[in-house]
Amino acid sequence: MEVTRQNFKDCLSTVYSAIDEADFLAIDGEFSGISDGPNVSALTNGLDTPEERYAKLKKPFIQI
Repeated sequence: MEVTRQNFKDCLSTVYSAIDEADFLAIDGEFSGISDGPNVSALTNGLDTPEERYAKLKKPFIQI
């Protein structure tokens, strides 16, 4: 099941039900839309830890 901003409310009861019945839970947090922002290769390098890469990439998307 793909849950998006558009179908979140419609899927919520199905998600709750699936969680109640599950033996374990995994969440795919690949942030697939993140490459739509600034040039990823200009912000990160191959030596960054996952935490450093996330911190660098989320900055341009934070709105105050």
